[in-house]
Amino acid sequence: MAINAIDLNRPPVPTHSERKLVKQYLLLPILLTMLQLDIDAIQKASLRISFPHVVVLERMMGSIRHDLSHIRQSLGLAGIRIYSEDTHVIDVTCKYICRGYHETFALSRNDVKTEVDLLASHYSVPYLGRSQG
Repeated sequence: MAINAIDLNRPPVPTHSERKLVKQYLLLPILLTMLQLDIDAIQKASLRISFPHVVVLERMMGSIRHDLSHIRQSLGLAGIRIYSEDTHVIDVTCKYICRGYHETFALSRNDVKTEVDLLASHYSVPYLGRSQG
């Protein structure tokens, strides 16, 4: 089946797993920005041992970029195209088309903070040696 072909066996609205992909597509760039700001702050600080911290954050960013690439590909295969992203003081929103239907996904700032913290924990596990629970 062609990438842009519509699969009539799929529901026109996004499934739970597709909504999760949209959410990650929205949150992972925010996490990347936060990690880069942390790297910049560490490099400007007068830390005696800053190199290991920067390396861990850069490896996390590499994993996030890899996952974000996979998410973009998965969204395309699912027939989902994001056409608008807005970051406001109150919330973060994106608008997308899912198999011909217009959808909106929004998270409040508090939800964004909570979700980004959870994602950061997920990506830090392999580098900090904590067990996944």
